Amino acid sequence: MRYSVSFVFDEHKATQASAYLLGLNKGRMNYMKLMKILYLSDRRFILDWGNSITTDNYVSMDNGPVISRIYDLIKDSNTDTGTYWASCIRTIGYEVFLQKDPGVDCLSPMEMEIIERVNSEFEGFSEWDLVDFCHKNLPEWQNPHGSSIQISIEDILSAEKKGEEYNQAIGEIQLAAEIQKSNYFMQRARKL
Repeated sequence: MRYSVSFVFDEHKATQASAYLLGLNKGRMNYMKLMKILYLSDRRFILDWGNSITTDNYVSMDNGPVISRIYDLIKDSNTDTGTYWASCIRTIGYEVFLQKDPGVDCLSPMEMEIIERVNSEFEGFSEWDLVDFCHKNLPEWQNPHGSSIQISIEDILSAEKKGEEYNQAIGEIQLAAEIQKSNYFMQRARKL
């Protein structure tokens, strides 16, 4: 039986996770490095805690895994799009800059700790070192040959977990996704 697990993209949470990572790097980073560190943080959080930090979708692209909605926000943040992201983070060339700290009220202490650990682990890596690392070490990445291929949460889990461990992880992440969706829509309803 094939499962399909997804989260509702939460731009506020994704922005806060990105801003938190930028804050650990003096407020600026190469955007490809930011995306790889966030992907690796999400991957670690999915495997360890059965949940997503960024709530994003993932795709294989030529330069490795990409967090797709954040990538779209990065590309659009040098124009005044009126998004929460654009009010906090700007892109100039290949760099992203923290222009306003959005805080961390959407992030748990464990999510921040995972971002810190992954950032520390890859601190000395350039964006191209990270591309090479992802190509060689992430079985869920597939070469799309100039296109893109979706990476599902199931692909991430099946790369690391087998048999009953995989089935248990799928059940946990399905529950986490349903809770996240309910919470997301309840918060939006309160704002109306």
